[in-house]
Formats: sequence, C-alpha cells, structure tokens
Amino acid sequence: MTAADILITNARVLTMDPARPRAEAVAIAGNRIIRVGSADDVAGLKARHTRVIDAAQKTVMPGIIEGHVHLFGGAVELETLMLNGMTGFEAVAEAVARFRRQRPGEPVLLATGIAHEAFGEPITRQMLDRMVSDIPFIMGCFDHHTMWANTKALEMAGIMKGRELPVGNEIVLDHNGIATGELREPAAYMLVQALTPTGGREWLGMTTGENPDPPATPAQRELDIGFFKKGIAHAASLGITSMHNMDGNWYQLELLQTLLDRGEMLARVEIPFHQKNTFEIARVEEAADMRAKYARTRPGGEMLHCDRVKVFVDGVLETYTALMLEGYPDQPENMGAPLFTAEEMNEIVRRADRHGLQVATHAIGDGGVRRTLDAYDNAIRANGRRDSRHRIEHIEMIDPADIPRLKELGVVASLQPIAGVGVPGSPHEPILSRVGDKLPWSYAWQTLRETGAVIAFSSDWPVAPLSPFLGMQAAMTAVPLRPDCPPQAQSLMDTLHGFTAAGAYMEFMEDRKGTLKEGYLADVVVLDADMEKTAKTEVANVRPVTTICDGRVSFEA
Repeated sequence: MTAADILITNARVLTMDPARPRAEAVAIAGNRIIRVGSADDVAGLKARHTRVIDAAQKTVMPGIIEGHVHLFGGAVELETLMLNGMTGFEAVAEAVARFRRQRPGEPVLLATGIAHEAFGEPITRQMLDRMVSDIPFIMGCFDHHTMWANTKALEMAGIMKGRELPVGNEIVLDHNGIATGELREPAAYMLVQALTPTGGREWLGMTTGENPDPPATPAQRELDIGFFKKGIAHAASLGITSMHNMDGNWYQLELLQTLLDRGEMLARVEIPFHQKNTFEIARVEEAADMRAKYARTRPGGEMLHCDRVKVFVDGVLETYTALMLEGYPDQPENMGAPLFTAEEMNEIVRRADRHGLQVATHAIGDGGVRRTLDAYDNAIRANGRRDSRHRIEHIEMIDPADIPRLKELGVVASLQPIAGVGVPGSPHEPILSRVGDKLPWSYAWQTLRETGAVIAFSSDWPVAPLSPFLGMQAAMTAVPLRPDCPPQAQSLMDTLHGFTAAGAYMEFMEDRKGTLKEGYLADVVVLDADMEKTAKTEVANVRPVTTICDGRVSFEA
C-alpha cells in the first residue's frame, strides 16, 4: 500500500465528482490523489513522513481553474496603482500623488483600473497633466481596451498628431488634429507602453503576438521571469492551480519553460497562439508548430502546454467596438468594429480546426457571437464533426436564435461573472445604454446553462481582480435589472463547477483534474470557510488556507 505524502482530514470535501460528491478526507502521494473518502478510509495511509492538514471542518475542493487570464500583464500590474472602483477627479488625483510619493525617481507613472465614466466627463490628457506633467503618466481603463496618456507621454511617443494604425485601433484626435490623450486598443496604447521599464513586453502576446524586437536581453528576461513568478504566486494565494492564458507568443512560453525547468512553476499554465488581424491568415498554421514543441503529452506538459488559438472578433461595448447585429441604440448607424470579416473568420477557424486545435474567440456583441458561431459551424461542415470544444469568451450579448447553437455545436461558454451588469455594485452605465432592449439576452449565464451549454467561469484578470471568490459571489448574487430580464444568478454547486470541473473540460483535461478523484492530479485547495454555510453575499471574503498544485504546497496562509 502506498503511503500518503499529504493527508487532508476533518474536512467537508466537495469533490465535483457526481459519483461521490462529498467526502471527509483526501490522501495525496507524489502528484496524484490516492484516496478520497472517510477518515477511516485514509487512516491506514499515514506514515512517518506524512504531512497531515486538519481542515477544521471547512471546505476542501479541487484547485481552482482560472479559465481566462492575462498572466504576464496582470503580474506587472501588481506593481502599478490600482484605481478600480474609484470615481471623481480629486480622489484619483490624490491617489496618484500618494502613489508617486511612495516611488520617488520613477521615470514613468502607471495606473490602471479606471472606468470610462469615472470623472463624469471624457478623460483627456489635460486632466492627466493636472495630476502629473513632468514625466509620462499612463492610466489604463479596467477593460484594457483603452488607455489615456498625459502630454509628456504623447510627446515622447511622437503621437501628438496621431499615427496611422490597423483597423479597430485609434489615437483619438480633437478637431484640430491633436491627440486628446485617449488611446483605443493595443496598437495605439503600446506606443506609450514602450516608455515603461518593461517596454510593454508584458502585452506583446496581446498587442502584436510577436516576440520582443529587439530580443530581450538576459537581464530583461530575468526581470520578466520574475514577473511571471510573482503572478503565479499571487494566483496560488487565491487557490488557483491552473490558468488558461488569453494572450500568447513564443517568448511567454520560453519564460515559463525556464520557470518549469527550475522547478519553480507553482501553477499549471496553458498558452495560446494569438492570431492577430495583422497576420496573414495562413499564419494560423504556426499554432500547430507551437503545439508540437509545447505538447501536453511531453514531459512537463501537464504543467505547461499549448493546444489553442486565440482570436478577437470584436472589441468592447464601452467604446462601441463590440460587433452588433443592429446599430447601437444611441448610435444607430454604428454596428461596431469587427476585426475579421466573416470569410476571414471562417478560414482561420477552418485551418485551426483541421489541425485539431481548439479556438477561443473573444466575442462581446451579439454580432460577434453570431460571426463566431457561424465560423465554428463552417469548420464542422468543412472538416467534419469532432470533439473540438471551441470556446467563446465573454458573450456579453447573444441573439435568442443563437442561444441553442452552443449546445448544438459543442461550444463552451467561457464567461466572467464579475463583469455582469446585474451584479450588485457594478455600474449600470454605459452598458445599459449600449444594449438597450437587448438587456434580457445580455450576461445570460443561466439562460445559456438551461439550454445545455457547458459554462466555465473566470475573471479576465487584470481586467477584473483575480480572486475567484469575488467571481463566485458575483455569479451567485446577480439580479435582474428589469421585469423582462430572466434571473441569471447561479447556484453554489454550478458556480463551483464553473471554476473547477468545467475549466478542466474546456482544456480537455477532465480525465485528470478539476475533480477530487483517485488517480487524478493532486490539485487541491483548503478554504477558511464552509462554502455551503457561507452566505452568498459573504463568499468574496473566503480565503484559501492551503493550496496544493501537482502534489506540492504552493501556498500557505
């Protein structure tokens, strides 16, 4: 009989295994779970070297699978000024001044998390100049689709009079042709990000899909590896044992492989090939090369792999760039800014699907969702039906006719509850103005679930805080904003499934993680509360006591 390296006892175990939904104890040997059952079932597995963790009658559950993050960018932003939820010019200015006093001599000041409406009027470079005028000051929107820069930053980047950019990206100019300070989408804001200490390398997987040019120096690589290490440690402190990254390039894979080779990977990470709209469509074939080098089946592949293509079909509602089936209520002539035509999307998905790759598509508007579903349908018709599990990220709006298509096409809905407009504390504007009469089919989590679609939950960190418990509370407490809106709040068990087993399914790894089951990977989190006795309005306050990834303790409170 194999002795346990770790025994978790006196627990209220929620296994996510339908065959055995609850237990009292979990035994781990090496990187595998060897027993799930009662205290008596595991008692004989204790040896001299066994570490025993007393869960004190609190919840023990599978390690959280965070299905949508931007790990590199989020890690770097751990060291920036966070403005999430802050409103009013004076309050922000005071926070900026305090942050700057704590960092004397820094050549560039970075802040993030601000909302478009935070000042009650459009944000301009002149506003930022009133806060900081002598060095570059860059302030990012919480959605990471817009940034604002002060005059110094715009001048140093050489964009005071704008610049020609790819479709969907814009340096907003005033009536005199001078930059207002608003920079929409990556090709615009990366021009000022280049002024930062990292040179914006953390966002290349999102903005260009390319490696640093010129190549990063050894010192820069070590700096960036340090950021990854810090970001993964932050995730582990929140009970996260797996992450699906939503931007990618070869550089990120190389840095994470170095961490893995050093034995310092505290969480599993999956990196995609990012097919940009600036690429030739045929370049999507490169994703197969990336998978070949970083296959899940190779040694270490369960900790770091690439099996997926990421695509953006549209933008966001806030900036009228989400693709709509009809014009925006307050801009009837504007149907958004698609990044790919229907024909281009069809070909990209068809090529990726032919290689057996999964495709994850950012689609916010109902037009973007329709275009994505059409492309997935087209791939089935061209290549034949297979277990593709293609994904749609966000689905903030969906036309009723498209709701059953997710189940029909085997598409996974990868959703971020914390973004829901009906979540208590979330601002209603500008979203309500953008969706208008389509509100009943916006953020329609339960509506999608009831059709049989697989629902996986995540945060979109750093667009939102990484804490899965914030996301869980959001999922469970959303309320209808109008009488014609069906309830979308999730049950506790559906919510936990969305952050665990559904994430494993979405990654084709439901046969080895996302569930506490004998023979599965030892990814486990011990919480400081009994989730079944915690009020849904208090779930955000739950914290991990111990996180275990691949049989190793990755975090202890």
